[in-house]
Amino acid sequence: MKPLLIGVDGLSYSSFMKCNPRFLLTLFSSAFRGVVVNRKPQHPASSWMSVLEMRDIGGNSFYIKVEEKPTLIKETNAVAINLPITNPTYGELGFPYDSNLTAKDEIDKVIEAILDSLEEQPVIADITAIDRLVRVNPQAKCEIYKEVDDGLRKLLRKVDDFILFSPYGEPKSDKMCDHEDYGVYLSTVPRPNEHDTVKLPEIGLLFKRLASQS
Repeated sequence: MKPLLIGVDGLSYSSFMKCNPRFLLTLFSSAFRGVVVNRKPQHPASSWMSVLEMRDIGGNSFYIKVEEKPTLIKETNAVAINLPITNPTYGELGFPYDSNLTAKDEIDKVIEAILDSLEEQPVIADITAIDRLVRVNPQAKCEIYKEVDDGLRKLLRKVDDFILFSPYGEPKSDKMCDHEDYGVYLSTVPRPNEHDTVKLPEIGLLFKRLASQS
């Protein structure tokens, strides 16, 4: 099975104790872990493009028009699934980045698409539910965390090598680019510097190295 880069927009360590996502807490104890740093403005597109281009894109606050495959996808021959660099999302699945799609519907479809592709090609995929839905309904946060946790348990138990990350922490308001500065890094490979935060371009470089070894 090929390696997986899976993003969960808005996943935050600060909600682990409150929402008690059991699989993620188990993973926290058994996987390499770290903290992803990403200062405002943290738009999904510019954040993800910093990963996909393996360099700092800067804090643009808009979606992009993709005229050619991003560098990381091209160089790893990865399948892209539900990446929020465009709206609707980019890749094998394209969903609007709004509050209409339920967490369960998105997660089920993303996981199915990942598992359909992962035997043959590396996969770069994203789950947007926390960012999309907590921004407009903070009271539903722990319910959404449970859906994410259940889905990741089903997925990652079938995967040999993965990087799970969030490009920023959870939403702080209903504004698109207003999040906690710190996201999650959990992986089968250690972060680049044991004593430092993880930068978005480093995640792309780590996945490129992982894909080249598979």
